[in-house]
Amino acid sequence: MSRRVQLVLPEPVAMQLHELAAGAHEPPATVAAQMLRGAVAEAAAAGRVRPLRLAPPPPPPRRSVRARWLEPYGGDRKWSVEMWGAIVELHGRYPRQLESLQDGWWLDEAHTETLCALAVWRGEIDDAGDDPREELAFQSHLAHYAAVLRAQGGGVDSAWVPGAPPSEWAGPVRNPLD
Repeated sequence: MSRRVQLVLPEPVAMQLHELAAGAHEPPATVAAQMLRGAVAEAAAAGRVRPLRLAPPPPPPRRSVRARWLEPYGGDRKWSVEMWGAIVELHGRYPRQLESLQDGWWLDEAHTETLCALAVWRGEIDDAGDDPREELAFQSHLAHYAAVLRAQGGGVDSAWVPGAPPSEWAGPVRNPLD
């Protein structure tokens, strides 16, 4: 963001500014702004004025494809098979945290998206994680999801037993409205 500022200069200084601008083949306002920015930067470096705070980076551009943990529009058998395997693997790695997961969880979009996101996140940490805070955040979210599952209840008889995907999951196209 920029702000327009109007300056009043004594005539001799204004003439010098015009000479500098002509020599640089720039408008006088551009040269004046460059000089002023330099003077303010020097003052900040000397501690006479607080340093500039950098603006936050702009958000990344919107992607035209869905997030990896969400099923592609129109369905995708390869995605379904890979994601089911990743969720089975997640359950195998964290059986105590996911012991309250109920059979038929794939019929509930909230459970499906949460499990898919956790599975993708786990894979990303395993493959390229370099910050221990990522692991701590993952474990915290997994513990929270485990508490949600326990609060929803169910029982041992209705607990999900990992295995082959059901036909509703691995069919050619899954429609959550069916």
